[in-house]
Amino acid sequence: MIGFGENVGSGFPKIIAAWKETNWGEPQLMNKLDVDEVELVLPVPSPNSAVKTVNETVNEIVNETVKVSTTQEKILQLLHENENITYEEMAEKMGISRATVGRHISILKKTGVLKRVGEDKNGSWLIIGH
Repeated sequence: MIGFGENVGSGFPKIIAAWKETNWGEPQLMNKLDVDEVELVLPVPSPNSAVKTVNETVNEIVNETVKVSTTQEKILQLLHENENITYEEMAEKMGISRATVGRHISILKKTGVLKRVGEDKNGSWLIIGH
């Protein structure tokens, strides 16, 4: 299907170029000549490596080592996936209380790792460096 789409100008090279820009790995094209198909494999990092990337980025931006707890890493990962997630949703996904989420977010804000953009109800979270 991809080969067919490329022939009609679907922008397949743009998809490959955009994927390469994510630094998630080299896309692979595998020709299946027996069925006249091309398979596209797009490597995606594991959730653990994504958390590490968030922390590494934060450390680079702040220009000092910011110690982030495991709970804070999980909060950052959830915010990375959905900048509009609520305290309640994070607490439920992590199996902790809403107050604990709030306490950790407060620490992340004080250390400059996390910033609230917009209103409390309609705003979103910004992980510094993203």
